[in-house]
Amino acid sequence: MLTYTPDSDSRLAQPTEKPWLLLLLTFVWLWPGILGHDPWKPDEPYVLAVVEDMLRHGRWLLPSIQGMPYLDSPPLYYWVAAGFARLLSPWALPLHDAARLATPFFMAIALTLAGMAGRELIGRRHGRSVVLILIGCLGLIATGHQLNTVVAGFAGFAAAFYALVLTLRSPGLAGAVLGAATVTVFLSTSLLEVALIWLVAVLLPAFSAWRNPRYLITLVMALVVALPLMLIWPMALAKAQPAVFAAWWQGHALGPLNGFGRMGVFHDFGYYPLVSLWYTWPAWPLAAWTLYRHRHLDKPVLQLPLMFFGVVMILLTLSTRQSSEYALPMLLPMAMLAAVELDTLKRGAAAFLNWFGLMTFGFFGLLIWAGWAAMNFGWPEKLAQRAKYFSPYYEPSVSALAALCALFATLVWVWAVTRRNLRGRQAVTNWAAGITLFWGLAMSLWLPWLDAAKSYRPVVTSMMRALPADARCVATERSHLLTRLSWQYYGGLTLTPFAPGEPIPCEYLLVNRTPAEGLAEPGWQMVWQGKRPREKSEIFGLFRRPPPQ
Repeated sequence: MLTYTPDSDSRLAQPTEKPWLLLLLTFVWLWPGILGHDPWKPDEPYVLAVVEDMLRHGRWLLPSIQGMPYLDSPPLYYWVAAGFARLLSPWALPLHDAARLATPFFMAIALTLAGMAGRELIGRRHGRSVVLILIGCLGLIATGHQLNTVVAGFAGFAAAFYALVLTLRSPGLAGAVLGAATVTVFLSTSLLEVALIWLVAVLLPAFSAWRNPRYLITLVMALVVALPLMLIWPMALAKAQPAVFAAWWQGHALGPLNGFGRMGVFHDFGYYPLVSLWYTWPAWPLAAWTLYRHRHLDKPVLQLPLMFFGVVMILLTLSTRQSSEYALPMLLPMAMLAAVELDTLKRGAAAFLNWFGLMTFGFFGLLIWAGWAAMNFGWPEKLAQRAKYFSPYYEPSVSALAALCALFATLVWVWAVTRRNLRGRQAVTNWAAGITLFWGLAMSLWLPWLDAAKSYRPVVTSMMRALPADARCVATERSHLLTRLSWQYYGGLTLTPFAPGEPIPCEYLLVNRTPAEGLAEPGWQMVWQGKRPREKSEIFGLFRRPPPQ
């Protein structure tokens, strides 16, 4: 094992955190927001529709929605989500909750591999530091708890990072892991992400630690493992549906808009550097401390993370993509750099990080508790009015178990952040505990209130009540895919799609427009209108064709 020894290691106290506490904190972090709510925009309704299509019609080869190919992502995440859904739905969990279990499954793999990479590259006790820094990063908290295919890709990146570290000690095993990581990333994201991994792998021999025949064994082994497995799905798709394969290859194989622009970038040039400032917090200040202490960058523990981060940043900047979730791979090298000199962090800096976490999570924790009291008991009155304004469909409901667990978690966090003589590792642990507390409180105490505001279920239920019992056909424009999915899932109503300019095939018409466009439909009688609370981008209207005179 390649281990890294800090310059001042002999003067540092040994870490006192217990491994089981890290495991417990990580386990707790994995679960808030996974169970107990409907599919939320922007990604969950579409992922769930693919899973439902796989289970209902057996279309395992090609991700589809209502029989139409859905090529935004390859099928790995859908397969795993459908597997959990088949195993646990409907007897144990609703379909969306069972499918969402794929997210903690992949996140657990990613965090485990990231910890193993930290232990391998930096040394004993540092793997847990990498994991704590990762779960404390702001960018991972939302995406890491959603029904989202990028989570599987993140697990693949973590495996690739571990493989590139492991090659310094065991090149054959590293090659097998790198091959498996390549296949995972390919079946979860696109060839652009695969190119990112292999660009790092090809450039690493620029550093002497990877410039040897043993490293060549890793690359050859990875290709032997990856290429046959990568070809199985596209070849099967090409044989079964050549036209769909051609559409995937031309428009989706390299990701959105084929990955790169022809004449330069298609987003603000500084988009990803700015995103990384909040997305990787608090990892990047700790990484900056590491680089300050090691200005020569002559150690593998610095070279690999910097190479990895630089390649990710350059490729994303040159791509056509503009979404923060594509920055997920940045978290791995940043967390690794942050962990290198964590134990040498000055007491003042550790105290500031702890104080900042105490103020931030203390404020939001109090806000969540006050909001929970307001939405359920009507006090404070003004806060209760705001809660009703933003989520008018919510009906007060108090779970004694959730409240007791939230209270216990709050007290434990208060005890942790008020300990004295903090060093860097304890401050990072407290930060990770604080962000876990914040997310856990929000996704337990506020979850029913949030779900009532974000779900389409109340809107669909309202329309279904207004729909006459003898209505047999309701039409909507073909482009309104989310509308069709929501009415099918929550109301069991299959909307009949039609293209603009075609005759409307039904006696009833459901329209989805922006408030600026309005709901006027000349020649039709309005039966119902509605929208999600405080929704500013869409409003729904149900119309009936007047009977002939």
